[in-house]
Amino acid sequence: MESVSPYNDAGSSTTAGSEEQANRYTLQWKVHLLRQQPRKAWGAAGVILLAGVLVGVAFRSAGMGLLTVVLLWLATREYWLPVRYTIGEKGAGVRYFGAVFDIAWERVKYVTVYQDGVKLSPLPPRSRLEPFRGVYLRFADNREQVLEAIAFWQSQVDGKTS
Repeated sequence: MESVSPYNDAGSSTTAGSEEQANRYTLQWKVHLLRQQPRKAWGAAGVILLAGVLVGVAFRSAGMGLLTVVLLWLATREYWLPVRYTIGEKGAGVRYFGAVFDIAWERVKYVTVYQDGVKLSPLPPRSRLEPFRGVYLRFADNREQVLEAIAFWQSQVDGKTS
């Protein structure tokens, strides 16, 4: 069976069927963890403020306390702010307030599916660096669509390299 590539190469045109498939498997969605789990906000905010107060008192500096609050908020901004996820022809990506994480399909070596998302890793599963590399795509009631899109785009890349 021959796979039809949805890519527009110079001098060639995509067929209507492959363009339709490409559109079907090009996804964009948002996940806002604060809205999904609002009860956790009180605990997280409490810990962040408590840490800021403790650092401010320990260093006798309101500036250090404020810096602590800002840094902890930035470290947890994936919870506080909406996160945009994309899957398309070139790869998958995650974007939120000052952070952009992308991975091209050619670089994906291992896919791990979890209950709430899927991780696309550029490293083999047994690598010590694997937990720190890659892109994590969180599901938003679209688990099957996301997994189908990943399988489709990876098959397109495999078809090109074979």
